[in-house]
Amino acid sequence: MTRRRSGKRPVTGGMRVRAYEVLSRAVDEGVAYGWRRAHKHTDAPGEDAIKDQVTQAVLSEVCEYFDFADESDPAP
Repeated sequence: MTRRRSGKRPVTGGMRVRAYEVLSRAVDEGVAYGWRRAHKHTDAPGEDAIKDQVTQAVLSEVCEYFDFADESDPAP
């Protein structure tokens, strides 16, 4: 079995990831976390502050579960 550069082994066999479910959960968790972060130091954050915190948290959660190929990396 060959190893990928990230050091993770590919999953083989009869197991499949339900990517939509994983992505949906990551987005939900990111929205909730971003909302809490936006309200951490103020009871009435501005719209831009809320959007920024939610966006950052959602992207962070998604990156916890998904690896994205760098354009400079060759295709597997």
